Amino acid sequence: MTQRYLTIHGHFYQPPRENPWTESIERQESAAPFHDWNDRINNECYTPNTFARVLDSSQRIAKIVNNFEHISFNFGPTLLSWLEQFAPVTYRRILAADRRSVARFGGHGSAIAQAYNHAIMPLCNEQDRITQLHWGLADFRFRFQREAESMWLPETAVNDAVMRLLIDHGMKFLVLSPYQARRIRKIAGGEWSGVEHGEIDTTQPFRWHDREAQGKIIAGRHLDIFFYHGELSRGVGFEHLLRDSKNFANRVAAAYADDGPERPQLVSVATDGESYGHHERHGERGLAYLLNLEAAEREFMVTNYGEYLALHPPAWEVQLKEGQNGEGTAWSCAHGLGRWARNCGCRGDGPGHWTQEWRAPLRHALDELRDELNNLTTELSEPIFKDWLAARNQYIEVILLRTPERVENFLAQQQRKALSPEERLAAVKLMEMQRNMQLMYTSCGWFFTEISGIETVQVIKYAARAIQLAEALSRRPFEGRFLQNLKLAPSNMAEYKDGEAVYEKLVRPAVVSFVNVVNTYAIRSLFLETPGREQLHYYCLQREDGAQAQTEQTRVQTGLVHVRSGVTEEQNTYGYALVKRNAADNVECHVRLVTSHWNYTQHRDDLLEKLPEIENDLSAYLQKHWGGKELGLMSMFFDERQQVIKMMLQGRLNQIGESYRKLYEENSGLIRSLRELGAKIPEELRVPARYTLSRELRTELEKVSAAVEIEAYRRSFEIARTASKLGLELDTHWASQHLQAKLEKCCDDLARDFKPEPCRLALMLIEVSQRLKLNLWADTIQDQIFALLQERLSPLIEEVVAKPEDRARYNLASDFLQMAYHFGFSLKPYKDRLQAVEQKMSEDPSNWP
Repeated sequence: MTQRYLTIHGHFYQPPRENPWTESIERQESAAPFHDWNDRINNECYTPNTFARVLDSSQRIAKIVNNFEHISFNFGPTLLSWLEQFAPVTYRRILAADRRSVARFGGHGSAIAQAYNHAIMPLCNEQDRITQLHWGLADFRFRFQREAESMWLPETAVNDAVMRLLIDHGMKFLVLSPYQARRIRKIAGGEWSGVEHGEIDTTQPFRWHDREAQGKIIAGRHLDIFFYHGELSRGVGFEHLLRDSKNFANRVAAAYADDGPERPQLVSVATDGESYGHHERHGERGLAYLLNLEAAEREFMVTNYGEYLALHPPAWEVQLKEGQNGEGTAWSCAHGLGRWARNCGCRGDGPGHWTQEWRAPLRHALDELRDELNNLTTELSEPIFKDWLAARNQYIEVILLRTPERVENFLAQQQRKALSPEERLAAVKLMEMQRNMQLMYTSCGWFFTEISGIETVQVIKYAARAIQLAEALSRRPFEGRFLQNLKLAPSNMAEYKDGEAVYEKLVRPAVVSFVNVVNTYAIRSLFLETPGREQLHYYCLQREDGAQAQTEQTRVQTGLVHVRSGVTEEQNTYGYALVKRNAADNVECHVRLVTSHWNYTQHRDDLLEKLPEIENDLSAYLQKHWGGKELGLMSMFFDERQQVIKMMLQGRLNQIGESYRKLYEENSGLIRSLRELGAKIPEELRVPARYTLSRELRTELEKVSAAVEIEAYRRSFEIARTASKLGLELDTHWASQHLQAKLEKCCDDLARDFKPEPCRLALMLIEVSQRLKLNLWADTIQDQIFALLQERLSPLIEEVVAKPEDRARYNLASDFLQMAYHFGFSLKPYKDRLQAVEQKMSEDPSNWP
């Protein structure tokens, strides 16, 4: 029988979303209720794939599997760095899955590398291609602790120059679209057969040979290629194939050739990883069913590319399409690489009359900026670096782990001579300028329909950051020329008109300087008890002085703050004066760089002493003595601004809440009467009632937070019953989060020490949540319970079987099974063993102590 192999490849990637100045992702309202799109997609896709549910016929959880142990996958380096910080459990399970796949698949790990920030490789210049590969491979080595066998090319964009570079960097194989192949023949020789229309046999690998200009094969220089199955891959991405794993398996079975000589065959499916849970809800479950149940029943041998290639090297060779002007081809553009270079017709959403004429001018603007800043780097780096391109490639070691030791090691290896403090700062700034120039070529900037889209704005932000660094280093203007070029990129929206307006309206407001950092710190200190030393994103602030004075109407606060960038290592000291007037909701802040010409202490003392006499002309005084530009809430970092606004509103909201409470108490009898009469409660009465009862529920739950007996929650249940009788749906968001956290802590406690107390507490909290009709996020608790079932309950049941007379152990096992059953687990094997013990002991009740 023909050996039938199956490999599913997931390309897991998100564009870098960080503000280039803060290195943090700001809140994205379109991703609500999550903080940003990385956060949302992680909750819908990445984490669920590390804890994929396999349900039984009763729709209860039979087991939880880590899909990454069974598939081939790549993660974008910029996404993995985010996961490492914000989803560490998921991050560790992804790395662990690769380690297990090495053992599972004959020494070949399932993770493959990716070009660093998803730039379209054939459209990069040669040195940028090298950096993209070098950084991507270094990131892979740092995280997966092994060498990569392959690299995922962004959008599978490839040409001969990229193929040669992959060979130079030791890559063994590649995954491409069947529509990128041009012709094939036996490696032993013979006539070429054309496969330009995607008819290549995707069940076997092919070999690409590097050739001299005359066509002669260069010995030892080749790369093997797996062409994915086009129809199956489209089925996963666009035809909801993941909704029915049996149908998916049937489609896989039909993809194997059943004629001709018997030979091993591989069905390769390559897709966007976000299909498995984000684009297709519960798509990770369809994948888990296919790989863990259906594949075994159909005798598909699940493998990865590295193992298959080791077992079955290619017998055929292939040549690839050259694309327009030899620039190459990709999987997501029918016009070569037009989607990232010109108005080729490939587009995203938006009105049909919108065009992408902006693509070519945008790329031209970035290319010209790149060339100008590379020339500047060559000039400025001559006394600093032995070879700035080699230094740039090595700079990934600093990007991966920003510590003073890493910077020292980097400079020690790359500097031409011992550097002065000024030269050291210039060296890091040059490398940061180059890093942002890499990021500005992220492919998503061209993928969609409109130049004002968030992905395109993001790449322009990286260009703006590179310009800011270049102008600070050289004291020369670069922004003007860049804006002239952007003006040639037309927007489809009248409010923007062109790329220059996009820059002015959407990019420039995001630019951050040390002054913005100090302004954010100062305004937060007005509302929060800020520590003397504080970290705001990648900026470290040290307060060196603070003073204040106030009149009946005005409060003035001054401060002296030392600021250091954790990215460039640049540092300065600033004085600030902050004004809060009692009659206004806004704040006014002035920030001044401390120099030999401006003494903070003298200006502090003068301001605080003169406050009563200059109060009416305070703004003019501050502009004259503390800096001309008035800052405030709008100049704060976005997330910190929202935090401050919430605190500013709190007093007023408390007043409104108190008014609501009085309204409810004064009209509670009327509300009950209306309800009993079947009349609709007016909104003017519903809102105060709902708010007041919701607030009372939260207050009561906070009061009994440490309770371990359900009787303590009696008042909470009464509040919920009152709301139900009045037909009101309470705001239970906080209550749900509160009990969720307590249940997760119970699981943590059980993981540390499997004892009855946290288990009994969890059962009580489950009852509370049911009676209050709270919506818990079951997935997180299920993940914890599944680990406890394997690591704690199974050994405990063995102990119960060995010593059935130990009633305490039996009760603990029984209670935990009750807890697990509530959260949807199928527990028949565990229950059967406990019931056998109970049956045995019931035959002679005296056995129970």
